[in-house]
Amino acid sequence: MNISDPVQNKDDRYKRIVENIKQLPALPTIVNKLIRVVNSVETSAEDAANLIEKDPALTVKVLRLANSAFYGMPRSISSVSSAVVVLGFNTLKSLVLSASVMGMFPSNGSKIAFDRIRFWKHSIVCAMISRSIAQQIMDTTMIDPQSAFCAGIMHDIGKLIFEIFTPQDYAAVCKYAQEKNMSLINIESEIMGISHAQIGNILADKWALPLELEAAIVHHHNPLAAKNIRDLVTIVHVADTIAHKLNCGLWDNEPLPLEWKGAKESLSLGDDEYQNLIAAAEKDVDKYKEFLSVISS
Repeated sequence: MNISDPVQNKDDRYKRIVENIKQLPALPTIVNKLIRVVNSVETSAEDAANLIEKDPALTVKVLRLANSAFYGMPRSISSVSSAVVVLGFNTLKSLVLSASVMGMFPSNGSKIAFDRIRFWKHSIVCAMISRSIAQQIMDTTMIDPQSAFCAGIMHDIGKLIFEIFTPQDYAAVCKYAQEKNMSLINIESEIMGISHAQIGNILADKWALPLELEAAIVHHHNPLAAKNIRDLVTIVHVADTIAHKLNCGLWDNEPLPLEWKGAKESLSLGDDEYQNLIAAAEKDVDKYKEFLSVISS
């Protein structure tokens, strides 16, 4: 694809991408069951543990994550029920969703568009920062930090779909963005006929993801459109910006997405608090490797 040509193939690319998404397999049954379980107000840790223990591979991942340096627990966690308590329901949701998506597309593809390791690094770092922001402002927003972590890890899933189904076309988009020093979201629709946020919307509907996850996937570049879930989406929006500032993008020095000027104010984040978040994230950025090791095993 010559990026300078008129976008005569935009409609064709759009139709092909949407059709491919429709052909994607459903999420594994265990994932859908676990999402329903952890979203129920009547669920106990024992309920979630009983479900997880029916899947040996997931059991290993949960125990590995609970005992990893990512959480740094002072004692060994040997039971799934204890791991559920330590990790929290929404971290479990993050774990099973991420592992399932990675399991569906286990290879690194062609690396034409981007390296999937960098994609997951950005996603996990964004999740870590989202959790930190939610912890800092929990008294005013009441957003569960683990829910923010889950939203952060899934926010850019549309980019992965681009890379899987249209590696050549998306490579041209990425190259153009690099050459022009532009954010991907600004040119995806023009060239591909659809943005990664819109792809995420289709995917979220197909997989019946919870509304808060869908909102973060669809609106993380425009929190004002998120309405009733605006605080959570704004957290992910700010975390996404910070992750890019830390050079955790798809390539070195990937341009920052445009930040909503009212984002920090809406979260009651002062300048000092914001700078402290950046400093803490920079210090802890390498912790993403622990979570990535678990979901990719």
